[in-house]
This record gives sequence, structure tokens and C-alpha cells, in this order.
Amino acid sequence: MLSLGMAACGCAAPAPDGAATPVSSPSRPNVILMMSDDQGWGAVEYPQQLAPGHVFPGHPELRTPNLRAMAEEGLQFHRMYSGSSVCSPTRASFVTGRAPRRNSVDWAYNDALRNLELTLAELAATQGYTTGHFGKWHLGDLTRTLQDRNGGEFYSPPWSHGYDRVWASEQALPTFEPMKEDPLGPLPGEGNFHGGRYYTGPGEHVDPDSPALRGDASAIIIRETLRFIDDAVAATRPFLAVVWLHAPHGPHRLNQAALDEFYTPEEQAQWSEYEARYYSSIVAMDTEIGRLRRHLRDLGIEGETLLAFTSDNGQSGSVRMEFESEGKGGLRGSKSNLWEGGVRVPGIVEWPGRIAPGETSTPMTTSDYLPTLLDIWGIGMPDARPLDGESMTEVLFGDRSAPRRGPIRWEDCGDATADRGDDEDTDCDSRRTRMLQRVGGERSIIDDRYKLISETSGREWELYDLIEDPREETPVATSADIGSKPPEIQSTFQSLRDDLTNWFEVEAARSREGADYDTRIASADGVDILGNVGDETVPDDLSAARRTAVDRPELIVERQFATLDEDLPLESDGNPASYDGGNLPHGATVPAGTVVHSFLLHFAPAATDGITSVEIEFDDPIRGVVASSAGLAATDFLAFADPEFAASADRGTVVGESDTDGWEILADGSTIVIDVDAGPEGLDQLRILTKAALQRVELEG
Repeated sequence: MLSLGMAACGCAAPAPDGAATPVSSPSRPNVILMMSDDQGWGAVEYPQQLAPGHVFPGHPELRTPNLRAMAEEGLQFHRMYSGSSVCSPTRASFVTGRAPRRNSVDWAYNDALRNLELTLAELAATQGYTTGHFGKWHLGDLTRTLQDRNGGEFYSPPWSHGYDRVWASEQALPTFEPMKEDPLGPLPGEGNFHGGRYYTGPGEHVDPDSPALRGDASAIIIRETLRFIDDAVAATRPFLAVVWLHAPHGPHRLNQAALDEFYTPEEQAQWSEYEARYYSSIVAMDTEIGRLRRHLRDLGIEGETLLAFTSDNGQSGSVRMEFESEGKGGLRGSKSNLWEGGVRVPGIVEWPGRIAPGETSTPMTTSDYLPTLLDIWGIGMPDARPLDGESMTEVLFGDRSAPRRGPIRWEDCGDATADRGDDEDTDCDSRRTRMLQRVGGERSIIDDRYKLISETSGREWELYDLIEDPREETPVATSADIGSKPPEIQSTFQSLRDDLTNWFEVEAARSREGADYDTRIASADGVDILGNVGDETVPDDLSAARRTAVDRPELIVERQFATLDEDLPLESDGNPASYDGGNLPHGATVPAGTVVHSFLLHFAPAATDGITSVEIEFDDPIRGVVASSAGLAATDFLAFADPEFAASADRGTVVGESDTDGWEILADGSTIVIDVDAGPEGLDQLRILTKAALQRVELEG
């Protein structure tokens, strides 16, 4: 694999006694981040620690030999936590390093990943990685033209967030024969369609009748992941693969072959039909994880690959099995609440030769993936937005007992009260027709030992000692009796409550309102800026037929930190000069590998014949301008919202048009002055690219 010209990995802490200490390690390892769906903390066969002295021996029925081998050969996190107690918010925390309250994806189906969130894939691309997403997405719609089952309300696909290769569904699909309503029935095209599709790019989905979509859902996802890995290895590129499996989220479908590999007919006869379906989904998933690990060994890249596994939340409360408690490891609660059973999940990180085998009770959460990888890559965030996750490299590569530097905080829309209390926060109100009708939310915070939790939107609190009482059976203090508790308990109760209250009401509230987002626009006179906070402001229609309410141009904030895969032709570079149809530099390009911010100026006036001297100042140097109809069409991959554009012949400014249309890049290199003359029947557009603060590292050799 290629090596990249950055400083060595900042993770070379001494290995524990008996562990291999390699002479060197890649600062850009391949990264595979796997996540199951609704898998409880106890739904594995290997033993785990609830707390020191409290050992859960593993699920009595489930067979997960490959996860067991991964846990034995990697680092097992006994206290791994999902970023939320439900699906979408955890996934948002996973890719942004930020708590759901900050990014507004705070419940399933209620919002989509925002344009100006900076994702793990976008950051990886700046480090020379090829990136892929495989499996469930659940952070926004993947199509504007089709309605998938339980789809959201926003178009926000993986390819708009830094992923080069995509094989993704909008939501959960059945664990076996995922396209079929009846797994034993005819093809989806014959009226047996479950309702969800796999999308591979804008306007592209796999034919639901395709033989490639037959069989086990985990096998389908892992097959596509392996193809991506093979292509990356052939191209000598480090790769990031985010693999979000469907199992064991319902609908659970029976995979009889998976069960027959591990269980006798007599053993299977002891289960209910539901148990058989549920067990088979996890066993089949485990088999596919084993296939992936073997493939890495067959390619000889296991020592250059960091592999992680977790779940998006705890076990679903709808799991109707005799061993439901064992599936949670005896923890209290389940999916959709913030008790340990809802947010404590399996957690393993493996990197042969670099991460010594072992276990740790240091809490980790899904928000930690992003800062941990930044630490491994030796880079920082390119802007000042706050992260809720923290780097776990000290625990991974050195001290397994190192404590977290800060607490883990949660806020879920899980307080299903009928009426709003006095001064009740409205953030959890249903904002989408598909969201559960809820008012208020649960809140929780943990440090290394204690957990403070409220099920009543912060009105009443309970404090638990997770070392002495990991099953949260008896609170050490409550809002009602805290005054009678020892001073040290009162201090812990108060400090945790104050921390969470300030984070909820002040710090994260500012983030929620968009304070963390930087448009990279210093000023724009006479221009309406769209997309500067959330996606709702980006119009779906940017055709010639669309007219603005006022005759002002719109400046749409498109992709940020977008790494160009190929040389990009331009109408002008960023050199200070005046440009029009008669004065365009020959052969102007932005070279492949450049990281840019993209902005689209759109002018479709209802009455005005034209505008002059529209001045826009950016925070960063202008890298180039695209203004021809063909150039605009070719660069629409930089458009975040994938709107309906005009036909290419209707678009463009200057090329093939009057020389009175044009722009001037001023001497500072960051300011552009634009003249456009669309008229009431016309359309003018130009795409302005500015240089991002974080640029792709240069490859050696």
C-alpha cells in the first residue's frame, strides 16, 4: 500500500508487556468501521464485564465465533456506547464526531445530515483515502423521485458527504431476501417488493429483481465491501469503508443455512419461530464478518488495516424471546431509552501488530471515531467547530486504564409525555410526519463511574454508580433525596447536572442554531445566501423556469472540503484579473487532489434585465470559476442538494454570451465582482471554487 508524506502516526505509545512492537506503522492505515443495527450489548457469545467483579459470560444461545475471535485478537471495550438510543442520531454522531443535539439529527426519521456538517469521509479524502459507504444510511433520502419505505423528508445521500463508492439503502431492510415482502414469494417486480432499494449514485439504484440482491442481507453488503477493497488495493490507495449492516434489526428473516452450520436440529427445535429468525440474522452477520477478516489476510493487508465493530443502539424492546435479558447482558432498558440497555453496545477495535489484544473498561462512544482517526492521521480539525467525541489513541495504543478526559452526554427525544410542562423545551416536538409524536426528552451524562439520568426532560434526576450497580437497579441519589446524601454524592450529582444543563441549554443549543457552521463567506452585498445553516434553504429547482421572489442573485453554499478526484477545467483560474467571453485563460484547471469549497451563483430574475457589480468576498483564496454551460453540468457533483438544474444549454455566464457578462477577481485574490445579464427569460449561473484550509497530503513515490 502507498505511504503518505505526513508525520508519523501519533500513536506510537509503548505496547503492553508481551505485545508486538513493530518498527514502524502506517500513518494512513486502511479503515473499516462496521456497525450492526439494534444488537444488544449481550448479543454475542464471548464474555464481557458489566463492571469489575461483574462478568456476563456471553449469550447462552448465540454463536458468534468471528466476533469472539476479533474480541480476543483486538481490544474489547466493555463500556462502548452508541451516540443515541435510536438509529439515525447515532449514525450522525458516528460520521461527524458530534452529539445529535448539535447536528439536529436527534431522532429516527426527523431530520437529515446537514450540508455544512464535516464528515469522516470528507476528512479521509483529504488524506488520500478512497471512501465507501455500504449498507444502511438513514441520514437522509437517497432519491428525489422515488418513495422508499419509511423514507425521510430530506435528500442527503452519502455521495454528498464525501463517499466515492456507495451501496446504500435509506432505511432498514429485511435480514434475508431484503427486496421481497414475502421471502418465499416471486420477484419484487412481480408485486412482491418490500419497498426499499439499494442506491449507488445520483438517480441510480440496483434493480430490485437483480440476482445480486438475493439471499442474506449481510452477505450482500460484505460482498460489495470486498469489491471496493479489492479495487482500492489494485489502485494502491488507502481506503475507508463504513459498513452499516441491517442485522439484527427487524424484519428478521430465517436464514436456515446459517443456523444449520452451528446448531443441531434438536437445538433448533427448542426455539420459537421468532428466536430462530432472530438468531439466524446475527449468526449470518457473524459469518460475513469472518469472510471480511479472512479476505484482509488473503490480501496480506490485515496489518495495515484498522477494523472496528459496534452497534447503533441497544436491543430493541420488540425482541420477543426467552433470552431477551441475556441479549442485553442483563442491563436495564432497551432501544429508545437512555438506560444502559439502550446505549451500551458491543465494541471491538482490531489492528494486528499495532493494537495489542486486551480489554478496557474506559468508556468509548461512536462520536470518538472521528477524533481518534484524526489523531492517528496526525491532523486536527480544519475549523473551530466543537466535537463531543475524543481521541481514544491512548487507550488503543498504551494505557488501557486511561480515563476519558470528559463525560459522555445524551439527549434523546424519548419522553413520550402527553402534555408539555411549564417552559418545556420544544426541540423534541415532532417536526416530520413520520416521526413519533413526542414532547420533551430524556437526558443523561456519565463519567468513568457515575451516571445521571432524567426521563422527564430534566425535571427529576437519578444518580447511579455504574461500578457497584451496572444494572442500574438502585439509585444512590434522586432529586427527592439528594439533600440527605453524603457531601461527595451531592457534589457529584450537582456537578454532573450543571455540566449537562449548560451543555444542553447553552453550548449545544448554539450549535443547533447553526453557530458552528462557517460558510466561508466574509461578505456578499446584494446577494441572498442559501444553505448557510440547514438544507431547507437550498432550492430543489434551479432551472430556467424558477424565478426568485425578488430580482437578486442567490449564492448557494454547496460542498465544503470536497477533494477533487480529477483535474477540473475552468473558465478562469483564481488570478486577479477581469474575465469575460473574450478574455478567458487557456487551459485553466484545478488539479486533482485539491480540496475546495464550492459556491453556486444563481440568477433567474422575474423582471430585472441584469445586475452589475455584485461583490462577494470569501474567507479563502479563489481557486477558480466555472461559467460555461458544459462546465457547470460537469461540476454538478459539487452541488450538495442535487437540485433539478436547467438544460445545460440554458446555463452559464459569459461563454457564448455577451461580453458584458463577466467577473473580476480583485487583487486580494478572495473577492470577486460579477456582472450578469440574464433578463426575465434567461438564467445565469457560475460556480466559484475557493481553496480549503485543509489540503490533501502529497503521496510519496
